[in-house]
Amino acid sequence: MKRQHKSIREKPALPFQQHRSPELVALFKSRPYQGQDPKKASVLFLSSDANYSPKITGHNFFEYILRYHNNSVAFWKCYKCHHPFLLPCYPFNKTKDGVPFHRNFSKLGLGPEHAKHISFVELLNIPTQGSKSKSINSFYQLLDLEHLKDIESLLFEGNHKICFISRGVLQDIKKIKKTYPPLFNWLEYDPASKEQYSQSINGNTIREIYHFSSSQIHGQLDEIRRGIDLWLGTVND
Repeated sequence: MKRQHKSIREKPALPFQQHRSPELVALFKSRPYQGQDPKKASVLFLSSDANYSPKITGHNFFEYILRYHNNSVAFWKCYKCHHPFLLPCYPFNKTKDGVPFHRNFSKLGLGPEHAKHISFVELLNIPTQGSKSKSINSFYQLLDLEHLKDIESLLFEGNHKICFISRGVLQDIKKIKKTYPPLFNWLEYDPASKEQYSQSINGNTIREIYHFSSSQIHGQLDEIRRGIDLWLGTVND
């Protein structure tokens, strides 16, 4: 007799949207970055959005998130890790919602002494929940033009910064360039090129990397860390 297998329904992906926490949204609006203020930082990591579990606001762990966003540099120095997702008491799924990104980032081996140099900036100036890849149109609808102008200033003005950007985010910027000219009209990124993208602009440098949530990033960690050390002048070329 053949066994009948019951079909297993996959849970639908959560819609990509602004996070439901007004408190977290307000913090992002006042400080649309993580880590050091990007105007003061020398090393930037530009991503698409800061993604959190929708359940996080109903848990005591949320206090760590608020503490982090109030002063990320102090948080790193106090807890000896750059993000609350890495705390042993993190209570949610560690395979999603931004956790793999920060877990892989921690493998660069940067310490609290780097906190004043490192800034995480996102194309969205709000925290998010849900899957961007399943709701890409929602991502573009959430973009804030003034925030994008601030990001362009960070990348374009001669303030001696190195910015690491993943391929997917570079493609997002390329689309923004077409939608909101003349924003990012200096960008020379060609997604069809097989060469790793790198561009120098007014004393700043942009480098393409794999996304920190990707398994491919592991083969690039040494290169990224050396690039940071060279930029900060902590090793000789």
